[in-house]
Amino acid sequence: MNGNYGYAMKKLSAKEATKALTLVELLVVLAVIAILALMLIPATDHRPTHAPSAACLNNLRQIGFGLEVWANDHNGQLPQQVSTTNGGSMEFMTGGSPAPHFLTLTNELRYLKTFYCPADNSKQPATNPAAGFGDRNVSYFISVDATLAATNAVLAGDRNLQVGKQPVKPGFFALTTNVTLTWTRELHSRSFGKPCGNMLFADAHVERFGADLNAVVQRQGLATNRLAIP
Repeated sequence: MNGNYGYAMKKLSAKEATKALTLVELLVVLAVIAILALMLIPATDHRPTHAPSAACLNNLRQIGFGLEVWANDHNGQLPQQVSTTNGGSMEFMTGGSPAPHFLTLTNELRYLKTFYCPADNSKQPATNPAAGFGDRNVSYFISVDATLAATNAVLAGDRNLQVGKQPVKPGFFALTTNVTLTWTRELHSRSFGKPCGNMLFADAHVERFGADLNAVVQRQGLATNRLAIP
C-alpha cells in the first residue's frame, strides 16, 4: 500500500515538473516574440524621418570647415576674394553662379556630393569632376561679399529662399536690411512640416531657421550681401 502510494507520488511529481517546464518554455517563447516585434517596428515604420535634412545640415558644416581651412591657407581670405591665378574664384563673381566658388574647395572636401542636399529633388549629386560640375549639382547658395571678419554675416545656406511669396531666382540676389526673407517649402517641409532652412555663418557655425529670417538679416553687419543662388 505504502509502496504504491509512493509510486503514485513520484508519477504526480513528474507530471507537475513537466507542466512547470512547459510554462517556462512558453514564457521564454513569448519573451522572444516580444523582443523580435520591438526590433521589427522601426523597419516597418513608414513615418517620414529627418535623415535627408540632417545630412543637408551636416553638408553645410563640412562646407564651413572647407572654407575655413582654405582661408587659413590664403591669408584669411575666402576663395571669392582670391584670383583664379592663386587658386581662388574671384573672376567668377560676375556670373552669379555658386558652383565655381565651391569647386575651389575640392582639395579640402574630396566628395562633390557635399554640395548636394539629399532633400533637394531638383538637383543631382556630382560624383566625377571630369564629368562636369555645375549649379545642377549644387543645393546651396554662397555669399561673395561676406568675410571671415564679419562673423555674423551669412556665408552660405540652403537655396530655398523666397522674398514675399516668390522664390529667389538663380543668379545674384542682393540681401539687404530692408528685404523680408523667408523659406519656400521645397526642401525640408516633408521632414518638419513647415518651411525652414539652414544657414552657414562666417564664424563657421550652422543654424536651422524657421520662417522669420529678419533678425538674421539685420544682425549681419553688412549693408548688402550678394548671394550666388544655384
